[in-house]
Amino acid sequence: MTDHWWWRPGVRPGRRLYVWHILVGERPEVGRLVEECQARLEVISGLDPVPTRWLHMTTQIVGFADEISDSEIESMIDSVRERMCSVAPTTTILGRPLFHSEAVVLGVTPRDGLDAARAGIRQAVAVTVRTNQLADDPDWIPHLSVAYSNSDAPARPVIEAMQPPPAPVDVRIDRIDLVSQERVGHCYVWDRIATVILGTGR
Repeated sequence: MTDHWWWRPGVRPGRRLYVWHILVGERPEVGRLVEECQARLEVISGLDPVPTRWLHMTTQIVGFADEISDSEIESMIDSVRERMCSVAPTTTILGRPLFHSEAVVLGVTPRDGLDAARAGIRQAVAVTVRTNQLADDPDWIPHLSVAYSNSDAPARPVIEAMQPPPAPVDVRIDRIDLVSQERVGHCYVWDRIATVILGTGR
């Protein structure tokens, strides 16, 4: 495991990012699954569990709030709403542990089940936001982080704690949220800016 909390380029205390998330902290079935995983991990030092209210699947980082105008944000939201009219809600399966050196994460099946929503968001960002981070994104693997690593340590205890895998849960994805996000200590917090309902344009 390696420390997740290094300062990425441009990120600093108090500086906010606009990010499109799938927020799942209010889903009871997700909360129970994450609680089980965090209970398995609580004896392992060097991990910061993600509080339930801040559980999320990062879908697209847009850019820094101080580089994007309010009019661009309004145009982006309208463009996302238009594109999401043709993206139907989908049911995904959450629960398969994935290995990442900086976090304990749960994978989403099918892996491409959320690609249409993300593609629509990226198209909207490209045509409405001049200063964006589209080119900075690695290949996207949808996932839910349940704990972040805060130090360098062997991964074996984490891998063993997550075996056997927890029972997966079905999660219906029917909306996406734009948030203004800030890193505070060892946690990501945000204010919700907009919610877009899939398949409706609302």
